[in-house]
Amino acid sequence: MKRKTGLDIIRTFAILFVIGVHFFYHTEFYRVPVTGINMIIQVALKWLFTICVPLFIMITGYLQTEKKPEIKYFKKLIPILGVYVFYSVLSIIMRITYLNEEKSLLSWIKAILVFDADKYAWYINMYIGLFLLTPFLNMIHKGLNSAKEYRIFLFVLVFLTGFPAFFNSLALRTPRFKALVFSDWWTMIYPITYYFIGAYIKKYPVKISKKIAVLFLGLVIALETWLTVFYSRNSTFVNVIGDYGSILIVLEAVLFFLIFYDVEIENEPISKILSTVSVLSLDLYLCSYISDKLVYVYLMKNIFKSQQQIMFYFIFAVAASFSIAFVIAFIRYKAVRLKSVQNGKIL
Repeated sequence: MKRKTGLDIIRTFAILFVIGVHFFYHTEFYRVPVTGINMIIQVALKWLFTICVPLFIMITGYLQTEKKPEIKYFKKLIPILGVYVFYSVLSIIMRITYLNEEKSLLSWIKAILVFDADKYAWYINMYIGLFLLTPFLNMIHKGLNSAKEYRIFLFVLVFLTGFPAFFNSLALRTPRFKALVFSDWWTMIYPITYYFIGAYIKKYPVKISKKIAVLFLGLVIALETWLTVFYSRNSTFVNVIGDYGSILIVLEAVLFFLIFYDVEIENEPISKILSTVSVLSLDLYLCSYISDKLVYVYLMKNIFKSQQQIMFYFIFAVAASFSIAFVIAFIRYKAVRLKSVQNGKIL
């Protein structure tokens, strides 16, 4: 199947956003007052990068709608788990030798089994369930016979996941919004919401002016930033937006997806670079825990003076972490051919 350059672009942005959002996790972002233009810019970038996981799941929904509950499909989970175990072992080696962590062999084995050896592996924990459900989700996808039915279904999913994720966070901080509290029982199924959004766009291609999409994307990020700064009020970061399932993050992710998913790049060197990063995206995601630790332990020990100052090293930190992860991922790919989600050539 011919690769879709637009999806490779989205995957490339998504992995960069993963590394970008972890910049704030590994520095003092959540422990210093949100005040001044420097911190406002950091808040805006944090919300932009938060769409990383939704983008990955939407791509899954876009590409996997033809999968059926067959043995040959379920067997494809094995190499994915192999990649996970590989980086878990590598993470354990790094934690022992570089972070000087001391645990028993049994504790390390348990850490692998509960997705805690590689601290970013919660995504694999989630993805296993999504992978197993995919053929059955596709039955719902195929059973929705019109765009109208599908849109009603998507609204129900967003109502169950996106509305409470945002409005309940808002109501927690502002008593006047308590009337907007929604039942939050179903908020954790937000990956299914994103899966079906991606599947819908595949079934009913959505066309929107790129300029309008960029404008609305900027407005959503501006709103998220304003709400955060307003509720933080010179204190430390206050999250009134919610997490990945929040309706604002949904809007942001969908707009970003629509800007790029149908883009075609004819330049072969650029498309090859994008496809390489795309093919290695799972490796890069898991390996970025290792590369982040290598970069940020050094950065915080030798360079950090303040959160405002360290922001000037943001591009360096992200580029360094990405480069380290890419080298390791590339070597793994060439040395151990696990044939996971490899639907294209690599370099």
